[in-house]
Amino acid sequence: MSYTELAAKRLLINSLPKSGTHLLAKSVEILGYREHFEDREVQEVPLFFNYREVKKRIEHQTQFSQQQISIGALTPYYVDLAIVRHWLTLIAQKQYILGHIPWTPLLTPILQELNYQHIFIIRDPRAVIASSIPFVLDTGKMPARHFLEEDFKSMSPSQRLDFILVGGYGAKAGVEIRNFAEVFRSMLAWSQEQNCLFIRFEDLVGEQGGGKSEKQRETMEKICHHLDIPFSETIASQLGEIYNPSARTFRMGKIDGWKDSIEPADIEKLNTYCQPLCQEAGYEMY
Repeated sequence: MSYTELAAKRLLINSLPKSGTHLLAKSVEILGYREHFEDREVQEVPLFFNYREVKKRIEHQTQFSQQQISIGALTPYYVDLAIVRHWLTLIAQKQYILGHIPWTPLLTPILQELNYQHIFIIRDPRAVIASSIPFVLDTGKMPARHFLEEDFKSMSPSQRLDFILVGGYGAKAGVEIRNFAEVFRSMLAWSQEQNCLFIRFEDLVGEQGGGKSEKQRETMEKICHHLDIPFSETIASQLGEIYNPSARTFRMGKIDGWKDSIEPADIEKLNTYCQPLCQEAGYEMY
């Protein structure tokens, strides 16, 4: 029996942007899952559950219900619960969709009803911030530019960091950005959701990204268990493929790489700001 046959349920891969979604996507592809738009049979579903793609699909919507789900990290975009449910019904079995969806009590019941699995990947908040800033300026292989690119171009490196940390109004994008602590905590809340498998970038990245092979294997075993797929030595032999520099959003993919991405004068500021977030998420300050 192939892993494609075993991968029966649909899957939501959820994260804060720049937290290792490419690692998790590659992990489940090893198990037989495929990204939902690979065959492009369904044009109605957003490519990703993120701010830009969802806004493109429903920006002309004029009627709204009281039950809405916030999609997007830095700035929320509210979508009617019924629309999100409809999109999820259109995704085929054995496929996954990537999303950036803050915690909400409304999502899990829908995922359970539609026989979805849900995996969330988190990363050291300092690394997320350090990776986010250059990504805003250059989204690489992604299908569109970042909605904050023009605002960031007019800022200095230190101003960009302050904008991410404190939040504020992006005049050129025309959106209000939440402060990073609020953003991070809204995602961290998924760790308390019983039906969501919550994993760490640092545990999945493996030796190629500065992690440990034992942790990578252990994390892959957890993923398999969550997806009802037996872990085997055949799967174990493919763990080296998880670290994938050709992935759409790959930049550095190193656990400690964030230190080289931030101006030396700003590292202390970043550490001070992120200290409580690291503590809440179980990361050590080093």
